[in-house]
Amino acid sequence: MSWLMLAILLSSISLFSTQKFENDGVIEKNHDCESYVNCGDCLGHLECLWCIKPFESSKSDNEYTRSHCAWREFLEPNFCPPGLLVDPKSSKAIITQRPLQSAQTDNVQITPQKIKLTLRVGEEHKFHFQYAQAKNYPIDLYYVMDYSASMEKHRIKLAKLGNKLAETMKKITSNFRIGFGSFVDKVNSPFVSTVPELLKSPCTLNRGRKCVAPYSFKNHMPLSTDHSKFSYQVSQAQVSGNLDSPEGGLDALVQAIVCKEEIGWRQQARHLLVFSTDAEFHIAGDGKLVGAIIPNDAKCRMNGNKYEGYLTYDYPSISHLNDVAGKNNINLIFAIVKSHNLNMRSYELLSENIENSKVGVLDESSENVIDLVLDNYNKIVDSVLIDTNSTQHVQIELTSNCTTPIKNGCSDIHVGEVVNFTASIKPLSCAGYNGKPITISFKPAGIDESLTIELDLICGCDCEVPGNSNYFPNSANCSGLGEMVCGVCKCSPGRYGSQCECDGQHSHSLNETDCVQNPGDSVCSGLGSCKCGKCECFSRPNSDQKISGKFCQCDNYSCNREHGLLCAGRGRCSCGRCLCNAGWSGSACECPDSNSTCIREGRNDEGVCSGRGTCVCGKCECTESELYTGKFCELCPTCTDR
Repeated sequence: MSWLMLAILLSSISLFSTQKFENDGVIEKNHDCESYVNCGDCLGHLECLWCIKPFESSKSDNEYTRSHCAWREFLEPNFCPPGLLVDPKSSKAIITQRPLQSAQTDNVQITPQKIKLTLRVGEEHKFHFQYAQAKNYPIDLYYVMDYSASMEKHRIKLAKLGNKLAETMKKITSNFRIGFGSFVDKVNSPFVSTVPELLKSPCTLNRGRKCVAPYSFKNHMPLSTDHSKFSYQVSQAQVSGNLDSPEGGLDALVQAIVCKEEIGWRQQARHLLVFSTDAEFHIAGDGKLVGAIIPNDAKCRMNGNKYEGYLTYDYPSISHLNDVAGKNNINLIFAIVKSHNLNMRSYELLSENIENSKVGVLDESSENVIDLVLDNYNKIVDSVLIDTNSTQHVQIELTSNCTTPIKNGCSDIHVGEVVNFTASIKPLSCAGYNGKPITISFKPAGIDESLTIELDLICGCDCEVPGNSNYFPNSANCSGLGEMVCGVCKCSPGRYGSQCECDGQHSHSLNETDCVQNPGDSVCSGLGSCKCGKCECFSRPNSDQKISGKFCQCDNYSCNREHGLLCAGRGRCSCGRCLCNAGWSGSACECPDSNSTCIREGRNDEGVCSGRGTCVCGKCECTESELYTGKFCELCPTCTDR
């Protein structure tokens, strides 16, 4: 074998041993690990390990010290002496795990309740939890009704049906309470008339009866087990009137939700808030017409049984209402009366934008109010939606064993049925981590129970902490001008070099070849300065953007983007390459691994791209492009049987 062939063979072996296949979008190249010069940066990548004092090796008879950071995939057996390899392990501990149970006052519907995890960035961990709807679970039902004059006949009917409504709900649970409130609008022009006489009585009802002065929201009856009192309060409360068509219902909803003591919401109960009206609603911004310019703060502003902040605070936005309802475990049911000045689509859209809410139509006589409440209650409780509060730096995926899965939950479940969930949690970066546990909750929507995850991230090394056995201040190995940290010198300000032997004043006169990665490259890749044979990378104006590497050849911000998002928001940028989250690939993590986007909805039998193409990056590429076209290769403009 010639020396040339031997050199080519050795070069090929070397290339294979230091680099994973180019089309592998998950594991980094070996030289990426070797470029990290401190333990914390090294362990910021799951594929990398750190050695406090690696064995020396030889190359072409010249002695050199190996990089402290090495790639796990190709770790050599003699890389690190025993006890000096830094490779922290993940851990899991179940802190609280009460079993599922149904009891009158102590229900447990999700288990376990608390888990502590310790993970490295990029490390995926799976765990299991269970949910079961408790039997005879307490119910608090608060009815909020529009008391403008047009709702008079529905008020009368609801008063008559009150006892029947209570008896129906008591069949579901013996622990049932009911309450009642009403609303009109903000009391000022142009929403109500400010003529003195009309402020006292803005309308005339049948038989010449006068209606009462307008108001924003009244709490007529806090939640109570005295169900007969409900009918009495509904019948005794008198309607009022206003000028414009929309009403102040969203003001009333927020106060009914956040005034917990005034309304009487119990912590351990299913909270039903039934909202009934025949008109549309004012939204955020409308309050400026009456001088209510301060954004709604979602705080209880009741004085006695009346809301008194209506001329100070604007109406809430829909997204704000959704947030308030979710945080307070409220299940909203919109029982809407059809009228000529109401577009039902408004409430359908409202319900679509408020989680755990339903909408239904009351008939002219309100006879179906009980069925409406009962049917929508069953729709709410016969499904479970698991809410999580994770940040963009922690990836969470959720699956279950139920027969009718929905996104992050299940439908068509029954009382006592145990649903098994599997959660996958994967920290993507240490951004924003301050050393304190990250709290992530898995909470069934609408109930006040949750599984809490306390997540600690391994974003540094123990040997970097002063007092550790491998932390030496003013080390002689660092010329007494720096700290020996995890086996490398951390020099005092103004000192440079592997042993802090250089003051940096003569750095330009020294040989800078040690600061050049490849012949012809710029010193420190043009992104740093060479100080005594070592690169000192520049800082970026944006503190989240980092330049790193032995030659400042890496960064976390110059990867490909999709729709303006770095790595499409589905991965992290490492040394110019996107490391994609599970289920995604491509140079910008823009391609789903699944073929689901290439199959027509309801046409699974046709297969991928209707059997006439291949799914490439989530889109169909038709095999016979001259014949077939369309999103799913389903169209053939020239076919004779079209």
